[in-house]
Amino acid sequence: MELQNSFIVPADIDTAWKTLLDVESIAPCMPGATLTSFTGEEFTASVKVKLGPVTQNFNGEGKFTKRDEASHTAVIEASGKEIRGGGSASALITAVLVSEGPNSTRADVTTELTITGKVAQFGKGVITDVSKKLIDQFANNLQAVIASRSAAESAAPGEVVAAPVIQTADSIDLLGSAGAPVLKRLVPVVIGLVIVVGVVWWLIAR
Repeated sequence: MELQNSFIVPADIDTAWKTLLDVESIAPCMPGATLTSFTGEEFTASVKVKLGPVTQNFNGEGKFTKRDEASHTAVIEASGKEIRGGGSASALITAVLVSEGPNSTRADVTTELTITGKVAQFGKGVITDVSKKLIDQFANNLQAVIASRSAAESAAPGEVVAAPVIQTADSIDLLGSAGAPVLKRLVPVVIGLVIVVGVVWWLIAR
């Protein structure tokens, strides 16, 4: 299935691009996802998902298949699999930055998502809702990073600027993202979506 997501970065396209290149600043913006390795065009990542009192761990991998810095476009193939269990998801992701004005850049993310197992029974509406919530949280945190950076650049000498307030966690709470009726069966989809959103910017930055 195809998923379309967009969010606005409150900066010109060059500033937005440079911010996305700053891996240390944007890494905490995505809850639950950690890039564990990147060599050449391939990467591995881990994801923690909280299901009530239980935390589950997942592994993901992928590769960068295209990057066009001039058009601010990247294409990535990514997949995720539960460490213990048969849940899995794979995706082909195209991410594009588009200038919306002197202080606004739109990020468009198109995901071709392939799901195997019981989770494939879910409709597009549920999966779209989960992906939107994850991307919205990532976007809000990214905006906080950019706002803090802009304040620091315009601050008077010696003025202390507060660090950005990032609303994130070391794991994804499925109770807050999907709702109780679809929790465990949605885990494979969440793996794929988190890896898509969290790792795409790491790859663009290379």
